[in-house]
Amino acid sequence: MANQSNNTINPADLVLVVASDPTNESLGDLISTISADFPAPLGVLQYSDERRLGILADELAQRTSAAVEVVQHHAQFVPGTCYLIPAQRVMTLTNGEITLKAESSNGAHTTIDEVLSAAAAAYGDSLITVLLSRTAMDGAVGAIAASNAGGTIMVQALGNADPIKLNSYIPPHIINFEVAVPQMTTLMRDLMRGIEVPQDGQPNEDVLQELLEHINQQTSLDFRSYKTATLLRRISRRMVVLHQCSMREYLHYLREHPAEAGELVQAFLINVTQFFRDAEAFAFLRTDVMPNLIEQARHDKTLRFWSAGCATGEEAYSLTMLISTLLGAELPEWNIKIFATDLDAAAISFARAGVYPESLLNTIPPEYRQRFFERVDYGYRIVKPLRQMVIFGHQDLSRNAPFPRIDLVLCRNVLIYFASELQQYVLNQFAFSLRPRNGYLFLGKAELIRSPHAYFATVNKQWKIYQSNGDVIPVPRRNAVYTLPARQLTSLSRPLQIERTAAENGTNPVSDLTQLRRFNEGLLRFLPFGVVLIDKNYRLLTANAAARRLLTLHESNTEPDFLHAVRGIPYTEVRTAIDSVFRDRNPVTLPEMELETFNGRNGRYLLLTIVPMYAEHSSLDYAAISITDVTEQVETRQHLETAQVMQNQMVGELNTANKRLNDLNSELVNANEELQTANEEMMLTYEELQASNEEFEATNEELQATNEELETNNEELQATNEELETTNEELRARTSELQDLAAIVESERMRLAEMVELAPFYITVLHGPDLVVEAFNPRYIRVMEGRKVQGRSLMEVDKFFWQHDSPLELIRTAYQTDQLMTSPPISSYISNELNEMVLRRFVYTIVPTHDVTGAVDGVVMYGVDETEQEAAKNKAEREQLQLIFEHVGQTALALY
Repeated sequence: MANQSNNTINPADLVLVVASDPTNESLGDLISTISADFPAPLGVLQYSDERRLGILADELAQRTSAAVEVVQHHAQFVPGTCYLIPAQRVMTLTNGEITLKAESSNGAHTTIDEVLSAAAAAYGDSLITVLLSRTAMDGAVGAIAASNAGGTIMVQALGNADPIKLNSYIPPHIINFEVAVPQMTTLMRDLMRGIEVPQDGQPNEDVLQELLEHINQQTSLDFRSYKTATLLRRISRRMVVLHQCSMREYLHYLREHPAEAGELVQAFLINVTQFFRDAEAFAFLRTDVMPNLIEQARHDKTLRFWSAGCATGEEAYSLTMLISTLLGAELPEWNIKIFATDLDAAAISFARAGVYPESLLNTIPPEYRQRFFERVDYGYRIVKPLRQMVIFGHQDLSRNAPFPRIDLVLCRNVLIYFASELQQYVLNQFAFSLRPRNGYLFLGKAELIRSPHAYFATVNKQWKIYQSNGDVIPVPRRNAVYTLPARQLTSLSRPLQIERTAAENGTNPVSDLTQLRRFNEGLLRFLPFGVVLIDKNYRLLTANAAARRLLTLHESNTEPDFLHAVRGIPYTEVRTAIDSVFRDRNPVTLPEMELETFNGRNGRYLLLTIVPMYAEHSSLDYAAISITDVTEQVETRQHLETAQVMQNQMVGELNTANKRLNDLNSELVNANEELQTANEEMMLTYEELQASNEEFEATNEELQATNEELETNNEELQATNEELETTNEELRARTSELQDLAAIVESERMRLAEMVELAPFYITVLHGPDLVVEAFNPRYIRVMEGRKVQGRSLMEVDKFFWQHDSPLELIRTAYQTDQLMTSPPISSYISNELNEMVLRRFVYTIVPTHDVTGAVDGVVMYGVDETEQEAAKNKAEREQLQLIFEHVGQTALALY
């Protein structure tokens, strides 16, 4: 919406109107001013169904020449068209189009705040949000998101007739324009038209640099590093308000009207803050900084903090929550003061109320929300004990005096707006404020202290936390004076006008102001009562000697505001009275106002009368405060009242005592009669007790007999216990023997397993009448060839053991007859070292096995490979036959 030529419109602009109430008459008035040539699409957010939106579309179409369309599923935004959007539908909003999703089964829906947040993410500074809602919650949170994204926020000027004003529930800096509905369309057109290029063709960048240089000279704030588009957009807003046609004209206006510099700076400044912003940084404060400050302050239990540039107060209140959590039950014993100051008076007023929308509490831990907030209409309010810790005030860091004896200064994302000279000056002011070697400075992530710096040492580089490292000499006041916005200049006193006029004439404003004060104080010096003159900002303009003595005011060139200058003053009561005087223009008297006591001294009572003073044909208002010391009268009256109270108390006590004595006498008579009756009853009771005593004696004898029986039973139980202990010892000995025997058995088993594995036999263990293969030694693995035989009956797997002959019948005979059997040689194939199957001859010895009763429960087969022995025997037989054949042959030959 900025940096565009004359009569050109950015096609990416979007206007969203929040009018959640379908009966809102302002919506019809606004739509009636929209025509078909409106340079942007206009969306109306409504909590209505499609049928109701259709009826509303027909009604609005009769009041405008622009097209009116109900978004049902999807729409491409077209300039000059009004779109009625059901805000409760789930939707996606991108640059140029909107898509509504079907209703979800779980009833999920969106809100107006979520729609505005999505539009802010998609359109950024091209979004204009118009709030027509009569309910403060509708659009308040979404407007904050849109403003943070750079968009423009416009609200309806409701006046005093409406009981609910939207800007009472959102930070004041969020609202850019508060205008009547008929003027909204013209204002929106001007905003979208943007800044025009000068007729002489000079680029806006050159004029912009001149303008920023002028702002820097006037305010010592350097905005030259800001994005050009952002600066031009915010300059265009001021140009629209002032009806300036070009930046060159606006620059000329700035030079002629110094107060406009303050308004432009307010437009440049971004008061973006939140509770516990940068949670990790606050966690470091809680664990590493705050405990040190608390320990250092335990001797006087006083802590002082300063939140400079506090905006709408979230960080100051975050600090109160940390302190309350760390001190716990000790909090009432401590004197905690947090000075929260900012240049924006409207932001200070919002922060002082301490009321925030619910969605701004998202960064607060749930336990903090329950402890430190109370529910009010349209939001949550900080609880009163925390609000009383914070003292909010308007302050300009470039000119006002710093607060002394501060333990921690929070100044986050403020120095980035200052030129290097002003940054150094403000840092020196902070160094003067902090306690030497014990004070801490907490800056924003984008800020840093250029090293080396004589006053600070780095504590945490990531979160920009520093510590003062020594005593600091106060630095001199700057001569440059920050130009305040017009709405704040109207509340300044005449001495400030003299100060500004003197500055324009080249004279010393401080000298002229001092001369005025001296003249006024000399004029009022001999009055028997004190007189103080203040302005609407509570600034102390002048005070006579009696006022300074009664209020303990000290001489200084630069006076702080009246409420902070007077020690022990009832802050809230006096401030309320002053505000009432300026608002109603009627005098207010505060009788017998007691100042707080310090150092054990008696309190002082003062009579304050606040009278409005204002000049005709001038918007500058003052208030004169007369101070009369009524301590003597109050103390005398208090003494008389105390004596009267004591006398009345004594008479009352005597009457009460007399009545009490009469009552006691009656009670004694009654008590005597009751005692007589009780005596008679006691005699009867005695007789009953005597009979009961005899019964108790008989019962006691029975109990003694029972006790003797129990003692006998106890002796028997002890004997049984001894027997059980003896048995237990025997069992333990038996257990030890069994463990030794188990170890022996395990050793034997291991030895037997080794023997079986190393034995030159093929061993198989068969169990039960079915001759189930229970185990076999490793030698049989070559016979099995990977077949699974274990757990199966020998009748099923005998073919795996033997190819032709089988000793199965011989095994059955051995099992049934319980006799050892030996088989003839039997052939079997086994694999050799080359995995070749070769035929071998085995002789099996079958040995029956027995269980603990001696019955046969299986057999063990021992197979011996006799292939070589049989081959040797056959060879010997063949050789013997050969010899026989040869001998027979020779004999036959001889006989022949």
